[in-house]
Amino acid sequence: MSLWDNGYDDYYSDHYTPSYTSKRSTGGWKSKYGGGKWSKSSWSNYSFLVEYSDNDDNLFVKDPVNYMTPTASDIKKKVKTHKQQSIDLIKELARVCYFKMIDERDYISDNFSDYDNLSDEDKGTHSTKKQLFDSIYDQFIPGYTPLEQAIAIYLKLKTSDGESEKSDDEADLKKGLDFDRDLYSDPNINEQLDLNDLSRDRKMEILNVLSLVGQFGTEFKVEKEISEKIVANSDEFNKMIMRSYDQLTMIDLYQRVLPNFDVKFLTKDLTVNVPVERKEQIQKIIIILDYSGSMQDDEKQIWVNGILIDRFKYVMKGEAEVFFSYFVDNADDLHFQHIKNKEDVIAFWQTFSNEPNGGMTEVGDMVNRIASEIKNKQLMNLNIDLSEEMPEILVINDGYDDIHSEKFPYKVNAITLMNTNNDLRDLCLATKGKLIEVNEQNEVFANSIEGGRVEIKK
Repeated sequence: MSLWDNGYDDYYSDHYTPSYTSKRSTGGWKSKYGGGKWSKSSWSNYSFLVEYSDNDDNLFVKDPVNYMTPTASDIKKKVKTHKQQSIDLIKELARVCYFKMIDERDYISDNFSDYDNLSDEDKGTHSTKKQLFDSIYDQFIPGYTPLEQAIAIYLKLKTSDGESEKSDDEADLKKGLDFDRDLYSDPNINEQLDLNDLSRDRKMEILNVLSLVGQFGTEFKVEKEISEKIVANSDEFNKMIMRSYDQLTMIDLYQRVLPNFDVKFLTKDLTVNVPVERKEQIQKIIIILDYSGSMQDDEKQIWVNGILIDRFKYVMKGEAEVFFSYFVDNADDLHFQHIKNKEDVIAFWQTFSNEPNGGMTEVGDMVNRIASEIKNKQLMNLNIDLSEEMPEILVINDGYDDIHSEKFPYKVNAITLMNTNNDLRDLCLATKGKLIEVNEQNEVFANSIEGGRVEIKK
């Protein structure tokens, strides 16, 4: 009989074997709020109730001869949208991006070409859309295809009224477009996006949140620690203030010809070249990710992938190492992957699952068990001693978690998606850690002892 009866054991077996081929889970999960079994469609069934039209006769942008306008189905695979108006706008943007690619500026359809004979409403549409579409030609737009570029623009224009998931895709056509070329063109980021099914399908949404992730990522600052120790013999030297007259031989010759050398020597006001041994210690980050069924929503998983890509950025630069595990309710089942270089990052994405289906979660048990393991100079399945470094723990969850701990043993940071958890926040702050909240409108708030609760803006 399997240890798990909800599909959760899948990633503990095949996912960690080198020959494993990435797959999308089809299993359901047992709800921790009643034990019923749910399928993924239960979380997003609204999209199955709406039929979107692909009648493109009234689009503002004419139909290109050599470009097939994306269908509503094509668009829905790559971005969350609930309105026909938004579908049509993305189609128009894709056409404009194609015309930009072939350097064709005559893009207005015959229905809107005779401005003087348009109705007042159509004249307003003409002016607003033409100003936006003309601006596309003069700036960097991220994406490798017209559809990707259209979605990138749409996400920049998108506004949220905060009322419900079904009404969060209004677009403000008068908003400016400014894309961070370094972020959207980063080869390491784009390579990671192509290694994962969800990231590849929802690439522009993940890139759109990455700028926010980068900003709140600075709340969990990653720094390489460099220490120096004075030794008798070394090929490396560091300039220091003279401490002893015995260091006379370490003085640069040019200082000996200074007119006030004798005074500087007597007062030890000279610099000396001291042999040192340098040691670099890169930061260790333990990441545990909620694998409960409530995390199965794609909007949460988009943030998950963005957060992981941001942390792996430091791994690729040689400034950090990541120890990653999913978690649910049994600390014995923590199973860590050690991600220390680019090759490990690539291997990670080839087995990573965006299809969580576990049950109850016990955050406190996980943190306390990790602390106990580190004290015993190991980390579950990894024979590694982190006891001298005390790595920071980063919990990624959706807030629907039991904490079951009155005190964390040392610093813990957390990111809660679409729902906050006051108990987790209080425990993180008590360890001088921080908690980041991401709500359903993609607003981000940082909680810390020093700054209280502050919204993080792009």
